[in-house]
Amino acid sequence: MPPLKISKTENFKFRFSICTLVTKPAEYTGMVESFVKAGFTEMDCQYLYADNSDGNEFEAFGSINRFLRESQGEFVIICHQDVLITIDDRRQLEDQITLVSSLDPDWAVLGNAGVNNMYNISMVITHYDKQSHRSGLLPSKVQSLDENFLLIKASANLAVAGDLEGFHLYGTDICLIAECLGYSAFAIDFHIVHNGRGIMDKSFYNLSEKLSLKYSSFFRSRYIRSTMTSFYVTSNQLMSLLMNIRIVKGLARQYYKLRFKYTGKI
Repeated sequence: MPPLKISKTENFKFRFSICTLVTKPAEYTGMVESFVKAGFTEMDCQYLYADNSDGNEFEAFGSINRFLRESQGEFVIICHQDVLITIDDRRQLEDQITLVSSLDPDWAVLGNAGVNNMYNISMVITHYDKQSHRSGLLPSKVQSLDENFLLIKASANLAVAGDLEGFHLYGTDICLIAECLGYSAFAIDFHIVHNGRGIMDKSFYNLSEKLSLKYSSFFRSRYIRSTMTSFYVTSNQLMSLLMNIRIVKGLARQYYKLRFKYTGKI
């Protein structure tokens, strides 16, 4: 086959790819029906699912990465099987995509519920108890998003962590990864019904600890060296200025050189 020239404009087979982990087929059928009635028809929407109805063959992190690899939509929706699109419809979602794109073209993830600091929650949702909740500004840039409904821009080439597994906190993880790659996440005004209950069991707390340890280690202050240069990364600006002075970097290189010589460890 001869070399192929890529075009500047990406072409997608579908507008939306709607991806779900399924443990209850009847519930998933109801979810799909609600999407179709809301305008997400198979004319330009793709539906993908991972079948866990006979046991947990798939866990969420690995499944999401599989969905992101195999989906052919411009936007990839990751949602729970107990979500119903019976309040807002596709037109409202398209309007929100347009609005956020005008506010920040570099967005990568949208959701109906998110947190932008230790206090402010921005969300719109109706829960299993039929109670509707709306809080905060919508749309609003956030640090993390709830997993019940996530919309990911395919062109951002996102993935979730390959060294975590389970069924919790992948919404937080993908927002952190998006930020690392220069993208943003937003909670949007897209009102859906979520008939599930959040379960904070032992697996939730175990995964929360693993997530914290992972990013604490990754974002630690340290020297980074390429084949051509080196630099010190830290959130402390004064420390950054100090540790990136040429003489200090030279002393650091000598330290690591001697450490490797005597211990064999960097």
